Amino acid sequence: MNYSGIKYADMINGKGIRVSLFVSGCTHCCKNCFNEETWNETYGKKFTEKEENEIIEYFKKYGKTIKGLSLLGGDPTYPKNIKPLLKFIKI
Repeated sequence: MNYSGIKYADMINGKGIRVSLFVSGCTHCCKNCFNEETWNETYGKKFTEKEENEIIEYFKKYGKTIKGLSLLGGDPTYPKNIKPLLKFIKI
């Protein structure tokens, strides 16, 4: 799975201060999409164990402040994203 970005103190994409993960890959192609570049599943960088660990460590450090993880895109339910995201969020 590829991702286009991670925002560690996002107050726009959910309630409270959150970590937002923008994944790549989407077949919806919505009119006026603000992340068209993420429709391509190869856009951005590989989401690896390194990124997983960085997010987990951020939650450990700022867990009382951070209210949650927002999964955005692209499309988090894009077929190639489901398995890696489920593995990650079960950690």
